Amino acid sequence: MALANLDLNFAYLIAQSSFVSPPDIALLGIVLIIAIIIYVFLSSCLHTILINLGQPNAWFAWVPLLQTWAMLEVGDRSPWWIIGLFIPFVNFVAIFFLLSAFINMVKKLDKNPWFILLMIIPLANFAVMYYFALM
Repeated sequence: MALANLDLNFAYLIAQSSFVSPPDIALLGIVLIIAIIIYVFLSSCLHTILINLGQPNAWFAWVPLLQTWAMLEVGDRSPWWIIGLFIPFVNFVAIFFLLSAFINMVKKLDKNPWFILLMIIPLANFAVMYYFALM
């Protein structure tokens, strides 16, 4: 019966918790700002790539699921493989098609597709995307 009288809304819980301190909130804000900067950089690189390849809907680069749609479309793969990304075990095949679309996209840019392997290395992936965006 005592549990029925508790106010469990989110603001109340955050205000009453002792594990969230102002430095934690500041750190969360810094991480959020860095994530937004990374998103804007990678989206602008993809936007430039799509413009260079003559994609009529280059603004797709700024919308998360439409980024994948545009990459599959430019890479001569069916964009409907996006649905496969959400189905267990089918997503492995969909990732293969997404990777092959990215390889085709890089070949259309007349760049070496082996640079895609550098995308695995942290921080090098930003330089590689910038390199692909240069024309």
